[in-house]
Amino acid sequence: MKQIQASELREIGAHIFDALGCPHQESEWVSESLVNSNLRGYDSHGVIRVAQYVQNLQTGQVRPGATFQIVKETAAMALVDGHWGWGQVVARKAMELAIQKARRHGVGTVVVRNSQHVARLGEYPAQAVSHRMIGLAVINNGSTQAAEKVAPWGGIDPKLAANPIAWASPSGHEWPIVVDMTTSVIPEGKVRLANYKGQKLPEGCFIDADGNPSTDPKAFYGPPQGALLPLGDSAGHKGYGLSLMTELLGGALSGTGCVGERHEQGSSGLFFQAFNIEDFVPYDKFVDTVANLESWIKSSRKVRGVDEIFIPGEVAHRNFEQRRRDGIPLDDAVWEEIRRIARELGVDG
Repeated sequence: MKQIQASELREIGAHIFDALGCPHQESEWVSESLVNSNLRGYDSHGVIRVAQYVQNLQTGQVRPGATFQIVKETAAMALVDGHWGWGQVVARKAMELAIQKARRHGVGTVVVRNSQHVARLGEYPAQAVSHRMIGLAVINNGSTQAAEKVAPWGGIDPKLAANPIAWASPSGHEWPIVVDMTTSVIPEGKVRLANYKGQKLPEGCFIDADGNPSTDPKAFYGPPQGALLPLGDSAGHKGYGLSLMTELLGGALSGTGCVGERHEQGSSGLFFQAFNIEDFVPYDKFVDTVANLESWIKSSRKVRGVDEIFIPGEVAHRNFEQRRRDGIPLDDAVWEEIRRIARELGVDG
């Protein structure tokens, strides 16, 4: 296990993407996004994705410098075509557009088709918080067979994608409340991370290709491929329902398409909203209400073995402070793969 400073990871990531022909600002945005995920403890959406992104660039799945095209627009909504550009770039611009509309009209909604992988979804609604707003983000992860990783409630075969939903709100602290959850028990990235590390996963996360419970990541990847289970364990119908709605909001509403359609060019559909708090209630009153709610929640008695009750986003902020100071813990295999890619591309680092 290595401890790598965030600045070093950001730099080597940006240089790798630069070497593959990306506009430098896009390289910086993507690398910053990945490293920020690591800083907050979301390692499954961090620099472990560099190798995947390099492959996506080399095969043409990601189109650097793609046009951010507003196809249709009203005062409070927009439909955007991302033309298969970097997911992080498209999503960042789309959320900025939703924020602009919310500033003028209370609520802004932006739906995007033809984006690529956006990594950690929670970073985009969190953009709204710095503008004294609440943010919402939904994604469907594409309409190709490769996206199908989740079994429907009561099924065995992977028919749905591991689609996430995220909200962010001011908290009254220096960090926002962020709820960032996949509609499967775990995201595929956690299986990928466990596979890298040669670790087992907790029971109840996925089944093998025959429908048998498994904890071995290799049984998930196969071949034949297993399937993640919908969020909720014995109440998995709830995660199944959420997953279906992410398909409709992100895939059907945007025109990207949904799982099962087998589009030749895979892409993600995004649904973003921003809510201007001042148009609903005075901002200070809202923040006071959040503070009171936090105090009420934290006043609960704790179960044995629990020292503290956290608000969503609080642990990520503590991780950020610690890892910014001490460095990001990175598995040796992940670090060596990044260094190998850098050497092959003639990048120092």
